[in-house]
Amino acid sequence: MPKVSVTYFNVKGLGEGIRMLLAYGGQEFEDVRVDKEQWPDLKPKTPFGQLPLLEIDGKQYAQCIAICRYLGRKYGLAGTTLEEDLLIDQNMDFFNDIRMKAVAANYEPDEKVKAAKLEDLKKNHFPFLFSKLNEIIKENNGFLAAGRLTWADFMFAGVYDALKMFTHIPDLDEKYPSFSKLRDTVRSLAKVKEFCESAPKTDFYRTMPKVTVTYFNVKGLGEGIRMLLAYGGQEFEDVRVEKEHWPELKPKTPFGQLPMVEIDGKQYAQCVAICRYLGRKYGLAGADIEEDLIIDQNMDFFNDVRLKAASAHYEPDEKLKATKLEDLKKNQLPFLFGKLDEMIQQNNGYLAAGKLTWADFIFAGMYDALKMLTQMPDLDEKYPSFKKLRDTVCALPKVKAFIDAAPKTDY
Repeated sequence: MPKVSVTYFNVKGLGEGIRMLLAYGGQEFEDVRVDKEQWPDLKPKTPFGQLPLLEIDGKQYAQCIAICRYLGRKYGLAGTTLEEDLLIDQNMDFFNDIRMKAVAANYEPDEKVKAAKLEDLKKNHFPFLFSKLNEIIKENNGFLAAGRLTWADFMFAGVYDALKMFTHIPDLDEKYPSFSKLRDTVRSLAKVKEFCESAPKTDFYRTMPKVTVTYFNVKGLGEGIRMLLAYGGQEFEDVRVEKEHWPELKPKTPFGQLPMVEIDGKQYAQCVAICRYLGRKYGLAGADIEEDLIIDQNMDFFNDVRLKAASAHYEPDEKLKATKLEDLKKNQLPFLFGKLDEMIQQNNGYLAAGKLTWADFIFAGMYDALKMLTQMPDLDEKYPSFKKLRDTVCALPKVKAFIDAAPKTDY
């Protein structure tokens, strides 16, 4: 048996298809995973200054698709005729075109240009491209080509998780179930499954950060953050603080407030700022700075309404509290809620931009608390658009899974 090594970064990406094909073929290999700081020294020693790199008995080979095609021929996963090989290559190259479009947008250094490119891809390119890809897989018995398992499926399965990250479409599984099904088909092959279970666990591009959300055991200002993380597929520790523990924790937070998010040991505060960041990370921000302005404007208006209600609700003088709430209900909330209702109806049932954005997650997380703060339990009936928006967010598959498993609270 030849001496084989695969060199790539400590991620799945373009290296995973090669690793899985070698595992499928029963070939023992050294799985070399390069850290970013090691890459500058290694780069000039590779054939084209790129990874992945396959080494067989001291001879180096590069280019992921070329390597996977070679391994496919070696392990009986190529076409049975020249024409079948052509179809496999055709469909593989089409998939790679999609990947390259997503990569080019994702690595655009100018954030404004990047947002515009991603929005253009999502609106004008991906719907057609992913529909064609879905059609290809369905027409080929759940595989990428030839109606059966080929080397191209290993490439697809290895890159798929990265594709979700590059496209900023974390719900790609739900939109096109055939994609995750094909990935899972490859990963469930006995020898491949054994390799995957013993290999280092990595996220799409890098090791998934350690994330903690700390808030009280209520929905309130913390729920939007929790739901956004769930939507993005980010595992996180959901720390819920009891009131008696808060005085001790308070001086250890950035501003003496909750919620707080901790990412790889670094603390961040302020609910809206955190949700805006997560929105940008998960493709839920504006397509340009003007659209971001509209989202911020509408979010801040909603936050103004919330703060007015909170100010009255937490008034310590009961007599004054009753007066403030009465004034709110009679003289302010009818106008404010009327504008909010109008805003949602004008935006296709969302808070801004006519589409799902990070602002909707804050609204959905805060809505039950808003009913409590305003002492208006019939808000659902008065403004059905409010409840409908809340339910739209809560029905998103990964968000729903989080809510179903989370502790139950009233608001």
